[in-house]
Amino acid sequence: MKQTFQSILVKLSLPLYKLWNKTSAILIGLAALIWFLIRVIPKPSRASYPCQQAAFPVASAFVIWLTATLSSLFAFKKLGKRFASNRTMIAVCGIASTIVLVGWLTVMPSGIMDALAANEDKPFVPAVGYDFQPGPSNQPIGVAQGIYPGRVVMARNPEACQWAGNWKKEEDQWWLDKNTDIDAVCEMMSVTMQKLTGTRKDKEAWNKIFTYYNANSRGLKNRKYQAGEVVALKINLNNSSDNKKDNQSDATPQVVLAMVRQLVHEAKVPQNNIVIYDVRRNFYPAMLTTLWKEFKDVRFLQQDRATKNQPFNPAYGDHHGIEAADWVEGVSYSAGNYREAKLMPRQIVDATYLINMAMLKLHAYPYNYMEDGDEGQTAVTMTGKNHAGSIKGTPELHSILNTKQEGKKNAYSPLVDLAASPNLGAKTILYMLDGLYCGRKWRSYPLHFPNPPFNNQVVPYENPEWPACLLASLDGVAIQSVGLDLMYAQSKNNTEPTYHNVPRILVRENADDFLREMAIPEQAPSGTKYLQGGKPVKSLGTFEHWNNDTEMKYSRNLDPKKGQGIEFIYIPLGNK
Repeated sequence: MKQTFQSILVKLSLPLYKLWNKTSAILIGLAALIWFLIRVIPKPSRASYPCQQAAFPVASAFVIWLTATLSSLFAFKKLGKRFASNRTMIAVCGIASTIVLVGWLTVMPSGIMDALAANEDKPFVPAVGYDFQPGPSNQPIGVAQGIYPGRVVMARNPEACQWAGNWKKEEDQWWLDKNTDIDAVCEMMSVTMQKLTGTRKDKEAWNKIFTYYNANSRGLKNRKYQAGEVVALKINLNNSSDNKKDNQSDATPQVVLAMVRQLVHEAKVPQNNIVIYDVRRNFYPAMLTTLWKEFKDVRFLQQDRATKNQPFNPAYGDHHGIEAADWVEGVSYSAGNYREAKLMPRQIVDATYLINMAMLKLHAYPYNYMEDGDEGQTAVTMTGKNHAGSIKGTPELHSILNTKQEGKKNAYSPLVDLAASPNLGAKTILYMLDGLYCGRKWRSYPLHFPNPPFNNQVVPYENPEWPACLLASLDGVAIQSVGLDLMYAQSKNNTEPTYHNVPRILVRENADDFLREMAIPEQAPSGTKYLQGGKPVKSLGTFEHWNNDTEMKYSRNLDPKKGQGIEFIYIPLGNK
């Protein structure tokens, strides 16, 4: 009787086993692969989601199995015969397979898929470490730099930015020409340059900038720009790709175009001596086409060689002007053991001058109710962090910048070494912040600024009011100090009621630590001995916080004769 029952069980189980063995694993693996691909290809950052981390191993196993099956089909058939000869194992596997198969077919269409969808976004967890509070006002440290020491100029024209805020529409991006008024941008650029240098013409402004830099950094008196000298323009393309369609923030094409117009027409720099770069990303098509419309010989330096997704230079019918980084050792660090972070492009080592055109942007934000991706490592993405796109081994620096890892209070900052490097910061003749469409973290959609001096409408998000500003300085510490004060001011009374009443902008802890290190590197709060070329790094600029968010005054504003820190000049433009 026992043997008869076992025989019947085996007979019943064998077909189920064969069916399970041949189909269920394939279906599960195929489903995992399809789920992973349809979710991750549109937004690669989704690979970090819990559901995708669960699906990836199953999908990978399916791909490996399929490859092995096609190449070793005979061997697997032989192995199956051996397995089938063990009837006890067949019985056990058959019963178990039946239960699993029924459960899979019952639950997968509803429960599992619903669970995956529900877990697509990380659950809400209150932010920790976003409690930055500025220190005392108007207590400058460091040595102010510039023709007018410590001067920072901000021009704003609300009419420059006209994007309707349709952040989900790939056919209406903020970076389209129709959404940004190039004439208004050029006016802001011109006014800023003249006020920064105390001149009345753009040509005179550039002559003063080159003369000041050559006298103070190269020991060359009365030297203006000379033919053959290369000017590198570092922009921020942290969300760029060769097929970019989304509305996440990057350098604005119209701002870059306005700068190239200045360099070519006013500073008289030949087009082929201008190198626009970010070597951690590839240029998105709109940036290339916007510049090539007027300047066919400007060079673009990116992470990879030109790709099939990038447009041809219309003047040449090919990818003329797009270069890949030629990595050489060019950066040294005062602390830490870095390898690839020492590498930078030979093209930038060979450049004579550098313009650091960053964004008015924070680097970290803990919530993902619009954006996706990790929260970020440090507080701000301005001219200091902009050089993360000047080196190859940026990930090596993440832990020391991350305030939840090594980046504790008064920690060593590699941003000081990048700002002092003879091949990077020491070549810088001008610092600028593109503040047309600002962001709250490294991966961010443009953000409205509801508080003075911007007073943007915040609700609904789909509205055309934006920060629409440009900032410039010859002091790399001062311009970031002003940028930080502006961003912190916008974090106040600015909550999102539809998402747990969280602030739309948050400033991460220790936000100004690196600025203090830059201002007084010889007495750095971290105790680090900052060295470049075996010599102590001297003050890279002046740091302080303004008196309040309404007056926005620094020490040189309050006392033009005796003030030792920042002078902030705000120039409102337009009719709005």
